[in-house]
Amino acid sequence: MARDPRLAAPCAPKRETAVAVILDLGCGQRKVAGATGTDVRPLPGVDVVHDLTRRPYPFATSCADEVHLNHVLEHLPDAIQTLEEVWRITKPGGKVQVRVPHYTGPYAWKDPTHVRCFTTESFDYFGSNIYSYYTHARFNVAAVRLRYFLDPSYRRVYNWWATLVQWMLDRHPTFCERFVAYLVGGIDELQVTLVALKDGSTVQAASPLRMNAAATVCATTAAPPGV
Repeated sequence: MARDPRLAAPCAPKRETAVAVILDLGCGQRKVAGATGTDVRPLPGVDVVHDLTRRPYPFATSCADEVHLNHVLEHLPDAIQTLEEVWRITKPGGKVQVRVPHYTGPYAWKDPTHVRCFTTESFDYFGSNIYSYYTHARFNVAAVRLRYFLDPSYRRVYNWWATLVQWMLDRHPTFCERFVAYLVGGIDELQVTLVALKDGSTVQAASPLRMNAAATVCATTAAPPGV
């Protein structure tokens, strides 16, 4: 598949009719619809073959309107450097959609290729807390959602239980992460929306509401992680 020229050269000013540039890094065989897929393997649907541990990535600075990292960060040895590259290629105000395993869930460590897992505060280290001096990349954490899956989904009682737990997570995320997570068998996934801050933009003050603003974060119909 031919490379999109918008990815290889500095982006021109965006017009109203311009098509958004969407990158799916580490897409595997589950590429986001309409995205340019990147993976270390030349799998079906992969447009750009590249090892995400090698920097810089083969994309122009500030070229992407939206970047997806679906169960990728937990496999990479340096999450900070990865997100610095993601910050570089994302336009000012562009969104970065992240899905990662929660540290309490069964998906966190069952995969032997995982090197880390995450909490709801992991992404605050990119401008939102006092320890952000480890990186120059700056993101506003626009939304965070805790996700709970229970298989097999064809068991009606499992669906009822999962719906109840998800209801609790959406309404009382901080309390549930701290006190309830292990009682329900662990929280499976974090869905996070980051906004790239450039050109002097500042991080917005953290708000408890961002936890419940996640009705639109990532894909609300996302399936349990397969990796």
